[in-house]
Amino acid sequence: MPKPDQSVVKSAARTLEIFEYFDEVRRPAHIQDVALALGYPHSSTAALLRSLADLGYLEFSSDDKTFFPSIRVSLLGHWVGDEILPLRRIQQQMRDIAEQTQMTVVLGAASGGYCQYVRVIEGATPIRYHLKAGTRRCLARSTLGRVLLAMAPPDRRARLIAEGLAVWDGDEAPPAAEEVARDVAQVAARGHAFHAGLVNDNAAMLAIPLSVSPPARPLALGLAAPKDLFRGRRAELLKIMGDVLGSPGAAHKTA
Repeated sequence: MPKPDQSVVKSAARTLEIFEYFDEVRRPAHIQDVALALGYPHSSTAALLRSLADLGYLEFSSDDKTFFPSIRVSLLGHWVGDEILPLRRIQQQMRDIAEQTQMTVVLGAASGGYCQYVRVIEGATPIRYHLKAGTRRCLARSTLGRVLLAMAPPDRRARLIAEGLAVWDGDEAPPAAEEVARDVAQVAARGHAFHAGLVNDNAAMLAIPLSVSPPARPLALGLAAPKDLFRGRRAELLKIMGDVLGSPGAAHKTA
């Protein structure tokens, strides 16, 4: 076997040491905190932290310029059998929802101005659109993202919408912030979001906020399929998700 590139080995080691550092301190950290604790140069620490954030393994807070492991990191080790991980139950519920609806089920979390798909259960519909875990969509251009925006306190939504529009990833011109804000307010009022054609002209997604106990970062759960499969079924699909998640009382109004 050829000898591995030492720069790659060093980056791999530093990546693991960074996650071990967060496991020890269990709080968000600035670049300088990590560099001082691990004895790394500030410049290479910054580059590595930003790369991990771009890949979705760290979350970056623009409020206080700190980094913290993302929910995606928690999901990586669930197969080891950690019985206390709340997301372990969610993944089984996602499989149940996929089985009952035959649609693709997606778990999303906010990461900077993006919504990241942290877990995807593929559906079984004759036509389906491949969604990959780790994919990031602009918060304002994602149905899951609109739900995550609606979960934010009203006084923070404008800033989060602005962050999302700043990383707009569509070929078309971005909508006005006021237009997104109106839609997000409606999502908050009715308890779910439904959009067709936000990313693919023929695809649609129905998404709801997800409560995790103990409290964690906001999560949203969505059903993705060709838009024709949602016609006349929105109330039925919302009920399936509510029943499986054990929250039929979370009304998810169907207006």
